[in-house]
Amino acid sequence: MEKLRHIAGNGRVDSMLDSLQNDKWANAIFRGKRYGEMSSNTAESYNNWISGARELPITCMVDMVRVQIMTQLSNRRAESKRWTSKLCPVMEKKLVDSLELAKSWDVIVASDTVLRVHSSISFYVDIGRQTCSCHEWQLNCFPCCHAVHALRSSGRDVYDFIDPFFHVDCFRESYKESVYPVTSSERFDFDGASSSIIKLPITKKQPGRNKKKRIPSRGENVKQIKCGRCLKYGNHNKKTCKATI
Repeated sequence: MEKLRHIAGNGRVDSMLDSLQNDKWANAIFRGKRYGEMSSNTAESYNNWISGARELPITCMVDMVRVQIMTQLSNRRAESKRWTSKLCPVMEKKLVDSLELAKSWDVIVASDTVLRVHSSISFYVDIGRQTCSCHEWQLNCFPCCHAVHALRSSGRDVYDFIDPFFHVDCFRESYKESVYPVTSSERFDFDGASSSIIKLPITKKQPGRNKKKRIPSRGENVKQIKCGRCLKYGNHNKKTCKATI
């Protein structure tokens, strides 16, 4: 932010930054639970997911989006039925990795609920309050590696201290509802005489080609591909490569 103030060099940036409410951008004091998600690009992801339907007429577009949602719900219900773990696979792997990382760390018991975990530096875990001095547990609602090691060392079941949001049962509950087929738009009852005619919106088309790919958020994992021309990893290929050879 200091760099932004220096580059801009005018009062408008200063007033904008000074008026920002901390809970709108700082994860540490966000009012609510983010569950480790650092981006708010749900709308952008959804817009990219339905990119094939956006150019269609309105009735065809709605029907195509409905079919996509219907298929996604069905696929995720079928996928979750194959899971045998208590947590969703991604979080189960994260838990296993934390156990593997912390297996050689020392634990000193201060009380029934407070423990000191020492790796390269020391961290203090409060099991009763579900907090760790690294702050990851309380921010992500998922035990950090220090908390996982402290829970296991104290003989407690780690799964009892993980937010239900990450459990398989919660995932299945989220996708239990179904979207059912509807009559094709060609068979809708339509009375042209009494129905209102919806006209095109009055808009001005911006110059240039419309963008269809969203801009990734900072910290988002983007799949890297290897260019066959410059042999570097990135998000381009040999057809779109602009590197000087």
